Amino acid sequence: MSNNEKAKKLTINFNQIAASHLAEGKLYEAYAACLKALNSQPEFAPACKTMGDIFQAQGDIEAAKNYYNKAIQILPNFAEAHANLGSMYAKQQEWEQAILAYEKALKIQPNLVGVYRNLAKIWHSLGQEKLVTECNYQTAIIEPESLTATEHLNLGNKLLELDKIEAAINCYRHAIKINPNLSAAYQELGEILSQKGELKEALVVLNQGIKLAPKNPRLYYLLGTVFQEKKEYDSAHSAYSSAIKLKPENHLFHKKLGDVFQQKGELEQAIACYQKSIEINPDFFWSYYSLGNIYIKLRRWDEAIVAYRKSTTINPNFSGAYYNLADALLHNSQKQEAINAHLEAVRLRPEHSWFSHHSVLWKHLLENRLEEVLNLYQNATKTEPNSFFGHLNLGEIFTKIGNIEAAISSYKKACYNQTKKINPTFVENHWDFNNPSSPDFIIIGSQKSGTTSLANYINQHPQVLPAIKKETHFWSGEFDRGIDWYLAHFPSIPKSQNFITGEATPNYLVNYQVAERIYSLLPDIKLLVILRNPVDRAFSQYHHWQRLNWEDRSFEVAINQELEILKTTPKQPQGDKKYWQLPGNYIGRGVYIEFIQKWMEVFPREQFLILRGEELYQAPDITMKQVFNFLSLPEHKLPKYKKLNSGSYAPISDLLRHRLSEYFQPHNQRLENYLGMKFNC
Repeated sequence: MSNNEKAKKLTINFNQIAASHLAEGKLYEAYAACLKALNSQPEFAPACKTMGDIFQAQGDIEAAKNYYNKAIQILPNFAEAHANLGSMYAKQQEWEQAILAYEKALKIQPNLVGVYRNLAKIWHSLGQEKLVTECNYQTAIIEPESLTATEHLNLGNKLLELDKIEAAINCYRHAIKINPNLSAAYQELGEILSQKGELKEALVVLNQGIKLAPKNPRLYYLLGTVFQEKKEYDSAHSAYSSAIKLKPENHLFHKKLGDVFQQKGELEQAIACYQKSIEINPDFFWSYYSLGNIYIKLRRWDEAIVAYRKSTTINPNFSGAYYNLADALLHNSQKQEAINAHLEAVRLRPEHSWFSHHSVLWKHLLENRLEEVLNLYQNATKTEPNSFFGHLNLGEIFTKIGNIEAAISSYKKACYNQTKKINPTFVENHWDFNNPSSPDFIIIGSQKSGTTSLANYINQHPQVLPAIKKETHFWSGEFDRGIDWYLAHFPSIPKSQNFITGEATPNYLVNYQVAERIYSLLPDIKLLVILRNPVDRAFSQYHHWQRLNWEDRSFEVAINQELEILKTTPKQPQGDKKYWQLPGNYIGRGVYIEFIQKWMEVFPREQFLILRGEELYQAPDITMKQVFNFLSLPEHKLPKYKKLNSGSYAPISDLLRHRLSEYFQPHNQRLENYLGMKFNC
């Protein structure tokens, strides 16, 4: 062994002896041993750190700091020296220096639990409770067993306040692991899982909580929200009723039960629940708002107006109440008041797609208050130049008044802002306002068959840059605006880049002019068609039109009237021109074969992808793999396939289902034969 090796070994030995004496509180002996270590090797960082510890124990902070700094000079990545130096600064309340030293220690060695604890104390002294919580969470990650179940629960609650969802979930799970009988942890975990859409696990967690605390009304309430989200309305009804039984004075429980009755189509029961909620809490505006929604469904306009006005009195900043109030006033022939209410809704929330919601209201608004609306949006886009809906709505206004050039400019700005938010790198490197791109695909139908969900799933692919709105209606209703107007709806994508874009306007399928128009300008476009059982499609469209107040007949009356008309055109089972001038067309839209044949007379079969709507929801991974392959995109699995634009209503009667199925059956068979596909319609 060389002399250097002997000296180093001797130094280590003296340092260990010093540390041992220090641990026993023998400061003099510790100092003597450490001095021998440093005499042997003055540049031995661990001995400098030990000497710092000795002076710290003696209360000589400055000497301790000197030795810690010397240890760091010798060995810059000495995490413990940085940590102990931080503690010295903390003792002197030199917070900035202490924080800096602690952060250096953690950068070198992230698992120093004591440093996180010390940092938490400093942040608490400085009133930085958010940072206290974050430090405590790091402690909980490294040493979860060092916290009690209740401490994990409380930490989870604080993390939730900071919107640290996954961290909060971890804490609640640790709380349950440590104490499986802590019902509050099940409650918090169940609620957060429900909000995340993880409904299956939320049910398990909440039911376990109820077993532990069967008299906790909030657990039943949360269980009800999960069942409601799952559209299991009878189970939701039962859960909310249990919550009400335990705490009948809670207005929210009654309101939620009213929502269930509304979703089940039991509107009078819903009204009773909302009124009970209002009786308990006359200042809960959501009950008035929901009551107004029921009255609109029942076409009880006067009562709807009273409910919405009360809602706006309680909460004058909720734009949705003004919008629905405007709708009720318009139906009640109070046109001027409707315009005023709608303008207030727009003023409160210009960053919203009001324009697409109600063409009649917008028509009246633009006819009577054009200058105000135009100024509102022009000011909004100046104040918020990065706005998406502000520029989009401004483009819609310019389109309506015929200023196509200004509309194109606004659409391009909206598209730029949307794409910049989705993919800022792409915009920075490739965007060119003067180089419009054509869509690569169009979802042409069918209406109420899952086109919204399909478009949403496609748009989540990392190589898809969406149009500024799902439905442009260009090829069917806006063709005279010109191709430049249409292309302004799509992002600018250089041919060299592996990105695509497209739109989805489901009424294209039933419009005979559309196919030839598209082919004349975009002959190579890829076309997607999603088809749903035509009976279910018709029923869904009916309820959608009812929600928009476009339909005031019962479904039975509407269908019987259509069947009578269609009897007169046996050679046109989809209906003739006269039929299509009538409202609804619930049956005609479902005779898919008549429309698909027309399209395939224009475009070759290989440019179509025909999908089954039911399979999109039953096996979304498989369906989307097929879609992405058709669009020449690499495979991409979405984290979640949420069903969009789905309605809630009572089921169709067996008699009507049978009559409709009977009508569609031969045409469904023709469709299967023509496409060589089985639809199980």
